[in-house]
Amino acid sequence: MNKGDVRSMRRLHDYFRFLIWQSGLGYAALWIVTFWTLDYGPAIFSQAAGCHPDQAKVMFYWACDPASPLSFLASIANTALTVTVWAPVYLAAATVRPDAVSIAGPILAAHVIGLPALIFITIRLMLQFFLLPRRLARRMQLIDSGAAVELETGEQKLSAILETRTARRAPSTVKPREQFGLRKLSRV
Repeated sequence: MNKGDVRSMRRLHDYFRFLIWQSGLGYAALWIVTFWTLDYGPAIFSQAAGCHPDQAKVMFYWACDPASPLSFLASIANTALTVTVWAPVYLAAATVRPDAVSIAGPILAAHVIGLPALIFITIRLMLQFFLLPRRLARRMQLIDSGAAVELETGEQKLSAILETRTARRAPSTVKPREQFGLRKLSRV
């Protein structure tokens, strides 16, 4: 593999990690909004002027007037309820009515992608949490053994990195040419 392939693979790896983290955190936020809506929704939306429970008999949603400042929050809460609590209803409706697939597909994708990503993030965070005492113990051993050199400040490290980069990128001297191009002119 050349350097370009390694860079592109590293870039794809970074993009993939970013997508996994964003999917997992978004899935967690979705459930947080759902539980917030179930816990505090009645206290907030029923007290506001222009907000009331929707008239649907099967599912529970909040309806607010478009002029109400809570209409945006109600739409977020209703979306979270649709994707989480009412997901089985929409999936069951998609088996009977083909036009409900347009709603059931993204709901299913959110759970199929979001749940494994959230589990992965949780495992990674737990791993870092459990490795923290090991890192602290290793640092204490280095300090106790005297092998550790005094820790540099962030500015000293940054200046050392910049000096090595500028030293590596010193321009090379090129002797001047008499003619343009890579080949010598041959006289016939």
